[in-house]
Amino acid sequence: MFAAAGVYAFAGYSGNDALAVHYMTEQEWSDASCGGCHPGMDEEVAESYHVEQDLNKWTSLMEYGVDVDSIEGEERALTYGQVHPGGGYMEEYGVDLDCMSCHEQNDLYDYEARSEAIASGNFDIATEAALEEARTEMQQEPLYVVSYMLDVLTPLPLVTEIHDEVNAGPRAEQCASTCHIDAASQTGVAWADEDYAQYDVHADVNCYECHETEDHQIGSPEVIDAPESVLEDMGGEVKSCDSAGCHEGISHGALVDGHLSAVECETCHIPALPGTGIEGGPVVSSFSWANGSREEVTYDSDFTPTISWYDGIPYNSLPVKTNMSEDSMLKPFNTITGVWWDEGLDADVAANPNTSSAIGDPITPSIVLEADQNSDGEVTVDEIRSFDGNSDGNPDYPNAVLRHVEMYFPVSHNIAGSNTGLAEPLVCADCHGSTATAIDWQGLGYEEDPAGADSDFTGSEIEVSIPDQAPTEVEREPAF
Repeated sequence: MFAAAGVYAFAGYSGNDALAVHYMTEQEWSDASCGGCHPGMDEEVAESYHVEQDLNKWTSLMEYGVDVDSIEGEERALTYGQVHPGGGYMEEYGVDLDCMSCHEQNDLYDYEARSEAIASGNFDIATEAALEEARTEMQQEPLYVVSYMLDVLTPLPLVTEIHDEVNAGPRAEQCASTCHIDAASQTGVAWADEDYAQYDVHADVNCYECHETEDHQIGSPEVIDAPESVLEDMGGEVKSCDSAGCHEGISHGALVDGHLSAVECETCHIPALPGTGIEGGPVVSSFSWANGSREEVTYDSDFTPTISWYDGIPYNSLPVKTNMSEDSMLKPFNTITGVWWDEGLDADVAANPNTSSAIGDPITPSIVLEADQNSDGEVTVDEIRSFDGNSDGNPDYPNAVLRHVEMYFPVSHNIAGSNTGLAEPLVCADCHGSTATAIDWQGLGYEEDPAGADSDFTGSEIEVSIPDQAPTEVEREPAF
């Protein structure tokens, strides 16, 4: 049987079309390949939010100056198809679901080639481009030949030990360096760096170990104000720090533990973020579409995140500052000030352009450029409000307002420990008393520091006790 399987595998890898269909290197879903062992998975993946790509409506403002709903059809495929696993709305453009885009294990998948093909509108060659150079190598590589050969004969669970060497769960490197690389410029996460272990104590933890996955629905942070259909699609959850197998039972003493009903662990454990020098950076502190083209200001050094209230990531509204509530928790953020023109049709936006959480009606940057009547590179209120693009004698945006919105991007990575991170985790004196610099109590809704603004907490130690940890040995002089 092993000899027969060897001949079978070799023939498939040597160009026999009839047998090659059984291998994932063909990047096609069929009962002859993936479907044979994973029946129904294609339908499951097709319904996942990674394929459906239900993006929060405000996520495109910084990069494209418009809300997500304004990006439709082929423009959407060109814009977001580069970070889409295929299938869904990309099927219309010939980009089918490709299991290898997430499950290839040996850095042979060329994400850049696939992305370039999609960005240039060559949708029909995008999937093949990802493995065009590596396909022959993979079809001759002994690891792949042996793996697929034994897949034919080996029962579960032994097959996973073989198969996982070539196709297994998504690796952190894949997620960080491809689809989620943009998070670096938004939150300072260094997960795409080779030296990520210097920034985060969890650098060797795979994404799905915390982002629990159910039916291909990868656990995500809690989304608020979203339609019920979107919430149902979110599926898995993100583990909390005190989950079983993580930091269950750990204690910092009764006083500090008492904070955990209102303070997320990362609030103290992300004391600083890298502003520059990381893959995907530098980190943005502000962006502006005021004159029709994107202008940005970035950090040129490490910076301190803003501690504020958090009760989830909004879907249909802007991620503006949240007030203290029964369900909110203190958490670190990178605050990014965004500037863009809005039509001023929404009553709340018109009245409170800089503080309203309403997404409103952003004016497309290309139109803003046209509104620059004197071509001086600066678009004024008079110019945008008098702009008559269709030449019907009436201004298109008579109520336009320029918004300056401070947007709060929550930070959950780059966790510092005693020997890891850009700075030591926060201690009592960083947030309380006369030495406090890490937190703005008035900004959080307090009249003053709850522990007393004039108190002195310098020297206060935070203890750590871990369940079942051996007691610290104490050296003593011998009794006799």
